[in-house]
Amino acid sequence: MKQGSPAAGDRCGGQALVEFAAVLPVLLLVTIGLINLGLLMAAQLELTQAAWEGARAGATILNPAVGDAEIRGAIDGSLYLLDPSRLAVSIEPNQDEWPRTEPWPEPRGHPIRVTLSYDYPLYLPGTLQVQLQARAVSRIEYQNP
Repeated sequence: MKQGSPAAGDRCGGQALVEFAAVLPVLLLVTIGLINLGLLMAAQLELTQAAWEGARAGATILNPAVGDAEIRGAIDGSLYLLDPSRLAVSIEPNQDEWPRTEPWPEPRGHPIRVTLSYDYPLYLPGTLQVQLQARAVSRIEYQNP
């Protein structure tokens, strides 16, 4: 080896640094994407659970006169990570529609459907909104007086 020339180990260290600098942005994007995917899946699971809780509350309402409020309360009570103000709730049939307004035995056995929509923000190098939806159906079990 000549005096003054760089050693072979020094050149390899510089090459590894350049390769790492080239691959680092891709690794960061993949990591951010995986984190966002995990958060998105957790939000979808929570939304599905909230829809089921709402349908179950709708099937076993204690006071049919305030049934929709009871359903919304059950949905809001089951949300931990999601913001209830960004949630759109659809209940079919409403508390003022047939069969939920009819006396016994009419409401029993009919389906009640709860559909939830939520605009979930993904934080990538930019912000992207993804609409999550969940739907649950249950059979009405209560009796109107």
